[in-house]
Amino acid sequence: MKRERLVPLTEWARMQGISESLARKWIREGRVEAVRLGHYWYIPEEIDGPERGMQVYTLFTHAGGAGKTSLARDLGFELASRGYRVLLVDADPQANLTAWLGVDPSAVEDGETLLRVIRQDVLPRPREVGRNLHLVPASVDLAVGELELDRKPLGALALRTALEKLTDYDLVFVDSLPSLGSLAVMAALAGDGLIVPVETGAKGIQALRAVIGVAKEYREALRKVDPERVSGRTHIIRAFVPTKYDARTAGDNRVLDTLKELEEVAPVAPRIAYRPGPHRRATEEQVPIQLTGDKEAAEEIAKLADFLLKEVFRFEEVVA
Repeated sequence: MKRERLVPLTEWARMQGISESLARKWIREGRVEAVRLGHYWYIPEEIDGPERGMQVYTLFTHAGGAGKTSLARDLGFELASRGYRVLLVDADPQANLTAWLGVDPSAVEDGETLLRVIRQDVLPRPREVGRNLHLVPASVDLAVGELELDRKPLGALALRTALEKLTDYDLVFVDSLPSLGSLAVMAALAGDGLIVPVETGAKGIQALRAVIGVAKEYREALRKVDPERVSGRTHIIRAFVPTKYDARTAGDNRVLDTLKELEEVAPVAPRIAYRPGPHRRATEEQVPIQLTGDKEAAEEIAKLADFLLKEVFRFEEVVA
């Protein structure tokens, strides 16, 4: 199956054996099709895509400030740039993922959010927010979904059921709200497991204990309704992602050691460093961090994507 990935201009020029300045000249002259995203140019390239069916993962923790939403944004963009068809689902009434991708939450109607899933059992039409990248946005009105879910029979499985009807994507990432309420449960039960960001500090470890506990409860719930999906798995946590890491802090390194002891639960992904400047620019410019011009931050997300593709998603790698 054919896909389209975005090749950074510097990489494309190197592959062609030409200088980047010449490649930019060809773009200006219209000799090469190119896409400008943030601070960078990309060249669209057709490739063979993965043969495996769609997978759904929820970025989940009930602790706020762990970097969950920025991970959803940046990881989604990274994988879409590689040719995977990616859907991001904003399940948080704060709508940060929506805003950080350049969509005004105040202009989003109820029928475009997960309220449509809750009320009609139908997934709204996603918005295109980039090459191979789509979004189901959120707004503050999604908060009323908490009450409506409590009154809906099997409401916790509403998103899972709606997503099972999709055929247009390789990967779906659900950005859950920092809560253990009904909306968070619906997000957690949406697919193939949880990707858990863990802030490398005392707050992160405290939150982790609760997340592991509720994840066991969620697995038991899924075992009753979809035993084949969880067969052979003790946990539905598929990866821990250390976030906001500061190598200069002894406490952060102790948290990494603690996470290594949890590898029997799920693998521990490469850490994401504490980079307030790039993350602030990404938020202000409403773009993924890869488009802010910070090379080290972009490389960290690329390493995380490589790890997840190998250890969790297990796609056959997309080959040019």
